[in-house]
Amino acid sequence: MESIAKIAAAMCFIRSGSSPDPLFVLRSPILWGIAGVGVGISLFFRGFPFLKRKRLIQNTPTSTIRGAALGAVEVSGTVVGPYTLISPLSESDCFYYHAVARSTGEEEKKVEEEVLYAPFFLADGTGRLMVDPRGAEMELRPSVDEEYSPSTGDAFTRHFLVRRGLSSAVPANLQEYCIRPGDQLFVLATLRENPGLESTADGLAGNAAQGQEGFLSAAAADLQRRAAIESMLPPGSVVPPLAKAPPVETEAFDLNPPVVLMKGTSGGPFFISWRSQRDVVEELAVRSVLYIWGGPVLALAGLWLLVNHLLGH
Repeated sequence: MESIAKIAAAMCFIRSGSSPDPLFVLRSPILWGIAGVGVGISLFFRGFPFLKRKRLIQNTPTSTIRGAALGAVEVSGTVVGPYTLISPLSESDCFYYHAVARSTGEEEKKVEEEVLYAPFFLADGTGRLMVDPRGAEMELRPSVDEEYSPSTGDAFTRHFLVRRGLSSAVPANLQEYCIRPGDQLFVLATLRENPGLESTADGLAGNAAQGQEGFLSAAAADLQRRAAIESMLPPGSVVPPLAKAPPVETEAFDLNPPVVLMKGTSGGPFFISWRSQRDVVEELAVRSVLYIWGGPVLALAGLWLLVNHLLGH
């Protein structure tokens, strides 16, 4: 829109020979005509990926976990797992978190992200399947979406910012997305033979923080938990027993299962959502119709404004 406004302003300057009035530019049919054509065409082409995704979900077999076959599959279930992490912003127990911090101070803008996860499974009453979330397109409700202020931020948040190389003395926008015990998830993925998932040895290592090395082992998850608890306590405090995760029957979870839900080798779809399959399809259907049909209507309206204005002069 800024570039469109500049074009319209330049055209007005050429016609009048003087600097344009900003209010006149905003009321200009040329501006709204160009905007309508540009946005309409953009919406039209953006609608087709939504339509493609909708058809893909509809054409992929939905299965119970016990009846899932190798290949592309859709499953839904409750998230369970042997042990948890502590998310760095909401301070909640989770199996997966993606935290994002964007500095908004006067200094150079920086964006830092951190992704960590422990092994987790989907359970639907017929069985359990391990999920390897690497490479997934996530649609999760934000556990944190707020502005950080140095005067009101807590020690836990400041510790996260400093650890990621950001100053805790400047404002920042914080977002965090988590997968917690008991969450209901819809997963469109490839059920593959287990390629040999490996855990990372250090929960705070740089590669692990980017989610490149695999899930955190129980020992690494305990280290991450203790480090998180320590960051909330005054210096020199003794870490309480609550630093350890609640005891879980670890032996009930096979951390090296024969098959895993993950991204396909040929780049197939991998989508994890907090919404049901039906809700996802309905939203994609609405968005594809609005974009594919509404885009041309908006473009034609913008073109009509331009033609009408030019013919009127």
